[in-house]
Amino acid sequence: MHQNTEFGVFGLLVDLDSDPSTLLGRIVSRLTSTRSLQAVFVDDAHLLDSRSQEVLTDLASVGSIRLVAMSRSNPESGVMPFSTLVEDRVLQHLVLGPLPREDYRSMIEHRLGHIVSQAVVDIVDFHSKRNPGKLIELLEYTERRSRFLMREGVWILDGHDTDYDARARDYARIGLADHSPQETEALELVVLAGEVELATLLEAGLGEAADALVAAGELKIDAQRPHIYEAVENHTSDTIRYTTPTGRSREWFDFIDSSGDSPSEWSQVVRAEWGQICGAEVSESRTIAAALIAARLGDWHRAMRLIAEIPTEEMSPHELLSVALLYCGCNKIPLGLDILAHAVRTACCAPLVVDALVVWMNRASASMSPALRLADFRTALNRLHEEGDGHPGGGVDAAFGLEFLDRVAAVVAEERPITVDVFDGLTPEGGATGNFHLLDTMLHATDMLDSGRTLEALALLESAQADFSSESTGALHLTMLQGRTLLQLGRIAEARELMTTLSTHDIAYLSARSGPIDLLWAQTHLLEGNLPGAMKALRAAIESLTYWNLGTQLAIALAEAEYAVSRVGTAADADELHARFDELPVTALYHEYRRALVLRTTARAIRTGETRYEHELRRMLDEAEADGAAAIVVLIRLHLFLHFDEIAPEAMCEAAAHGTGREFDIVGRLGAALRDHDRAALTAMAEEHGASMPDLAGKCIALAARFGAGQSSGPGRQNIGLTAREKQISALIVAGRSNAEIALELGVRVRTVEGHTYRLFRKLGIERRDQVAEAMRDTEGRMRA
Repeated sequence: MHQNTEFGVFGLLVDLDSDPSTLLGRIVSRLTSTRSLQAVFVDDAHLLDSRSQEVLTDLASVGSIRLVAMSRSNPESGVMPFSTLVEDRVLQHLVLGPLPREDYRSMIEHRLGHIVSQAVVDIVDFHSKRNPGKLIELLEYTERRSRFLMREGVWILDGHDTDYDARARDYARIGLADHSPQETEALELVVLAGEVELATLLEAGLGEAADALVAAGELKIDAQRPHIYEAVENHTSDTIRYTTPTGRSREWFDFIDSSGDSPSEWSQVVRAEWGQICGAEVSESRTIAAALIAARLGDWHRAMRLIAEIPTEEMSPHELLSVALLYCGCNKIPLGLDILAHAVRTACCAPLVVDALVVWMNRASASMSPALRLADFRTALNRLHEEGDGHPGGGVDAAFGLEFLDRVAAVVAEERPITVDVFDGLTPEGGATGNFHLLDTMLHATDMLDSGRTLEALALLESAQADFSSESTGALHLTMLQGRTLLQLGRIAEARELMTTLSTHDIAYLSARSGPIDLLWAQTHLLEGNLPGAMKALRAAIESLTYWNLGTQLAIALAEAEYAVSRVGTAADADELHARFDELPVTALYHEYRRALVLRTTARAIRTGETRYEHELRRMLDEAEADGAAAIVVLIRLHLFLHFDEIAPEAMCEAAAHGTGREFDIVGRLGAALRDHDRAALTAMAEEHGASMPDLAGKCIALAARFGAGQSSGPGRQNIGLTAREKQISALIVAGRSNAEIALELGVRVRTVEGHTYRLFRKLGIERRDQVAEAMRDTEGRMRA
């Protein structure tokens, strides 16, 4: 529709060019011909021409149609559309603000009928700008043409469906009619060029029009370069780029290209693609440079469009590495590994080979891609060692690369996860760079989190974000870990800001980002006591991570989901999640792998009741204590209390003293309350964590009641009888026998003795073997009394 065309809004319903004398009758007939009363929805009602407003007003006032109209809050005319209907109370005037994020997600889920991933929310938000009318139209089109993918009850975004972007932009075309001809020209020019200098706009006679667009929020002025007018990237930007007439577009391109300005990186990208679209001659070197910039900025599909026409033979090894990383990031892994293999075989320096090895470790080590194997890296490094490095310096030479390769090969041969041990004592003299630096940072941050050094991990990740601020793939990994760390510290507001900040709306980037962000939302919902929201976010995270082959975060997502489902869902669903975890390759890069193992072991114990899982958890506890993995120790201590009725206040206080974060705080306060029989502290914890951890709250309330009734769980005070076997084993423990010696003497397995010992300790309320004698004396004395 257009406000300068009479009855323009009805152009899709009737032929406006046919007999004018019958036009009004045909419009009325079309709107009122059905048996049931039609609901007419008018979007952007402030753009209606006067004749269209009259028709709709008359029909609504006599009850021939039901009218719903949406208008901008401050139309330039100052007149509210359909004001007479509002005055006559035919229409109710409501002022709507943007929908809150969760309400918006709920609206989309209600319309589509299933859980939606973060990427679906992001792309619909971008194209509709939360305008309910555009949102409904867009979702109707999406549903009709099946543009989203359904995976296990979750709608996810197909990151390769670039045609969706093109069709979704159709819903933004109406906004281009809002401006005067000069403003439209100025908007086209700045959007096509990315940015334009004031002098260039004045030369084109568009200075005043550009200022009007700045006032309207369509353009902006660079605060650091006040003579530069920049495009505001939104849902209409690519519409302009692809629909500006080719002739005018080419004239503008030649005009800007000859201006001699110094464009920003983003402007270099859009200008290179602009040249391709309008048929201008753009050099291969300029196209490659623009594509690599776009890849770093997360504008992945634009990068792939730019690079598509460039033969790989024309690229340097470093350019090949960047292109390979782009394709792997876009989930085109076979193509990415083919290009990576080419980069390794033509490598000019050891840092390139090491960086390529890191990419391979993250994407192909488990599958043993035929395109590239460990032997290929060794061949390249041996060649560089013999022939010399093309770019010596920086501390990463062929000898360093070969040592790193040997360590990776050992991990692959032993079929174990890749951990920080790979880097033990292996630090380049000049400091790590590139993908090697990224991997080093992630593994050390994960190790710090496991060790309870949460604040150190956050500082490391924040400093690394600056190093990778222009590298979109690396930034995704760091964002995930940084968000996890902030949540561990209880800094939910900062984590939310991290999750809601978007640097690009590229459809592939949104798909890659979806799983990690949904996982962070799940953890946020858990902390806030929103269990249904957490369960939906976990399901969305798992399906998005699986679809985009992001195994790094998939292990912890599956484990957290299995643990949650084991407590509130069905055993069958939990078993399915357990099986999916078992299918993951062992030799791979994983975030928080040890935590994942604890969660799934506890989940299995909850479902089956088998003691072997409890024994496995205690084995993990011993291992974590020996390794100094304080966060893992605290997690296991918490699980032993929650799910295995272990009351070990001294051990809990000791564990909590070795780190910082939410779980350290919980276990420390809990241990102190149990040690001091502090009913008030237990009640306070129940109130504080009732929504987010109902099982913890229930136990705290029950223990507070026990303490209030005069019961205690201290050593030797439990009024619980021992079995004959437990008394027999207690005597042997007092005599100094080990579990193995007791098993040999009684003719049973060691594991059987361990089970009896565990139950004996629980009944006596003790934690160590050297406490058995005193606890037994107290028990016997109480029985005699």
